[in-house]
Amino acid sequence: MELIAPTESKKSSRTYDAARTKGIILDAAEEVFAELGYSAARIDGIAKASGYNKSLIYQYFGDKLGLYTEVVKRADQIGDQITGSVITELLKNEHLITDPIAFRQFIETMTREMYGFLLEHPRYLKILFWEAAEEWKTWNQITYRPDDITQLHELAIAAKRNGILRQDFDPAMFPILVMNVITATIQSFSRYENVLGKLDSPQMRERTIEQIAKFVIYGVMEPSSL
Repeated sequence: MELIAPTESKKSSRTYDAARTKGIILDAAEEVFAELGYSAARIDGIAKASGYNKSLIYQYFGDKLGLYTEVVKRADQIGDQITGSVITELLKNEHLITDPIAFRQFIETMTREMYGFLLEHPRYLKILFWEAAEEWKTWNQITYRPDDITQLHELAIAAKRNGILRQDFDPAMFPILVMNVITATIQSFSRYENVLGKLDSPQMRERTIEQIAKFVIYGVMEPSSL
């Protein structure tokens, strides 16, 4: 059996500890940014929540904006892992931009995947709403820019060209409309819980996904293609 040199073992341990430490700090930072927003969040508070001193946070992430960037980056990458593979696979369907049934199924699946991810990651959803409240000022400063609209925009352009999308609909609005209907629905649910019921009910979850998908489908698709 090959023995690992002590120096290599120590190096591996240090690498693992650094990754684990960064993960703990990012968890704490995500929680603080979600509760307070970027402007009100303080490194002191994040350090206290993580159990590490702020000098270590600066060492790993540079400054508050660098830390915030990594929080957004991690959440976006998790989203890609969960929803990206499913959506990417659907986008490979050569009939997607020519077959209204395939396009409708794509909207339904995309709605389900996005809704599920945001429902299961409420802190990231809160961060998005803080950004909206602050006019996306911080979002537009970070070096990591999540690209969640380009593919959908291009898809919408091709679908409109083939008569699947309404001719009076702007394809650039397609990804924006889908994302905002989903996020606004989840964010508003607790306000209308007395009328709609609890969001965490499996039956309500399925019903909500179905209603959002229908709203998008009948709003953007050409009536003759439905």
